[in-house]
Amino acid sequence: MFRFLIEDIITKIGADLPEFKTVALFNDDFNKNEQGLTDVIKFPALFIGFPEGVTFDDGGAGVQKTSEVVLRFYIAKSLTKGRASNNTTVLNLFDLKQKVYKTFQGYKSNGFNTFKRRSEQTDEARTNFYVFIQDYTTDILDDTKYIDGGATTHQITALDITDDVVINPSTKPGIRTAKDVDDQ
Repeated sequence: MFRFLIEDIITKIGADLPEFKTVALFNDDFNKNEQGLTDVIKFPALFIGFPEGVTFDDGGAGVQKTSEVVLRFYIAKSLTKGRASNNTTVLNLFDLKQKVYKTFQGYKSNGFNTFKRRSEQTDEARTNFYVFIQDYTTDILDDTKYIDGGATTHQITALDITDDVVINPSTKPGIRTAKDVDDQ
């Protein structure tokens, strides 16, 4: 399920935030970059991480769900040696982090619920770049092992429900609980 979540986020970044030149899963990239252990990061960069791990609950019928997953965006821009240009870089980064917020606050897709921004902070331990961190929470549903009537099915992707749900219940005259079959 995480693969779909990550692929969805990366696709959304590519479509709505094309200014990011590096988009990847976070793996202590800033420390590794400063130590020369990774490829050069192209800035501005956006890394995606899960700092608190994930705990799943049983939802029944083989479906598992999370109560709250923390998704972290590391938004980074390189610094220069001049203080005035660094101030401009940091202000531009604030604009970028606001665009990330605008793109992901309230975002949801198949398999996960609405993103809600939980916190923001800076990572001031960096020497060559400025990093702004945004945390969002969401819930994830993993239905990979969904069991339907004793048979295991795999990956429910979406329900095909239209706006016109037709129910024709036996009710008392004058009481309608949904659109009748004969309604146009």
